[in-house]
Amino acid sequence: MNQRWVVVFCGLLMSLSAFSTDITLPAFPDMVREFETPYSYVQWTVTVYIFSAGAGQLIWGSVSDRFGRKPTLFIGLSIFLAGQLLAVFAPTIELLLLARVVQGLAAAAAIVGNRAILRDLFSGKELARNMAMASAVFAIGPMLAPLIGAVIAQYSGWRMIFFAMTCLTAFLILMLSFMKETSNERDVHALRPSRIQSNLIALFSNAQSRFFLLTSMLAMAFLILLLTGAAPVYETEFGITGIQFALLFAVHGLGIIGGQILNRRLIHSIGVVPSVIVASSVMAVMTGIFLALTVGDLLTVFVLPILLALANGGFLVFYSNATSLVLDPHHDKAGFAVSIFGFTTQMGGAAIASVLVYFSNDNAFGMSSMMFSLAVLILVTLLGWHTRKQPVREV
Repeated sequence: MNQRWVVVFCGLLMSLSAFSTDITLPAFPDMVREFETPYSYVQWTVTVYIFSAGAGQLIWGSVSDRFGRKPTLFIGLSIFLAGQLLAVFAPTIELLLLARVVQGLAAAAAIVGNRAILRDLFSGKELARNMAMASAVFAIGPMLAPLIGAVIAQYSGWRMIFFAMTCLTAFLILMLSFMKETSNERDVHALRPSRIQSNLIALFSNAQSRFFLLTSMLAMAFLILLLTGAAPVYETEFGITGIQFALLFAVHGLGIIGGQILNRRLIHSIGVVPSVIVASSVMAVMTGIFLALTVGDLLTVFVLPILLALANGGFLVFYSNATSLVLDPHHDKAGFAVSIFGFTTQMGGAAIASVLVYFSNDNAFGMSSMMFSLAVLILVTLLGWHTRKQPVREV
């Protein structure tokens, strides 16, 4: 498998977690009816998954530094496959939530693995560009997953969604068998507490890594609000569910693809940090328009998916570039750095979103106001840091 195909494979690994989340969104009403449970419990299938995926990265990062990327991915994907089968046969919402916890813990191996592999192979601007390319492949997941989920749920039932994910996971395991190991230097002490402590100090001692790690946590909360709020907002504001919702949600993925294509050009022409500023500005402007139209009672079903697509694209550009800025100074401990980045952003983002979701009230005003507040906070913080001329290792 040549480097280009490795990048594509990393993009598929990157999309696995988002695909596993987004493919279930159109089936939420069916789950609510079958389990006779509140909507919020079904929404927790997303939140507990994200929490578990964040926590799991603390395990897989050092494991991949010690034993290599390929064996770590094989074990993680195998457990992920088992978690999908558990969901297929879950008789209660509690067991479905347990299955999602297993899936999240296992999917963390794919999250850590794809970023660590890219850091093994590339550095500097090449790392940012290939991270952007992998993110463009990743965009296929959020774009197609809800539509695929809606079709499967309508004609075969929501449980077959998880069976389809089982088949996808088996395909990724097959692809993995053709990939060569990318970690040439194994850290035999990677799992020792003293090495973990020293790696942690080194990561947070780097101003660039520390700043973009923390701001990415806010960006992740922004994304979670978009993911968990989209289905109830489309339903409560416009009465749209099922395949109609999936088609509109697929429009969001177009923004991701367009943003990542533009991102590669922005990185080349203005650099990574300015590209992050542009992306956060797009997030703030789009959600600001979303809020203004909601307050003015002017929001329409034709405008909303366009606004969310552009906001989603801005997030992916921000997150992709921020990932590169966090990882670039830490080639000797890429797996560990990836794991801390993923853990902090996903756990912190999920915690923030879990609090803010109580203020959204499943309506457009709540969703838009919360997302706009986060986007403005990210932008203001980023501009303040950049104007102070922090010592950035520009990639």
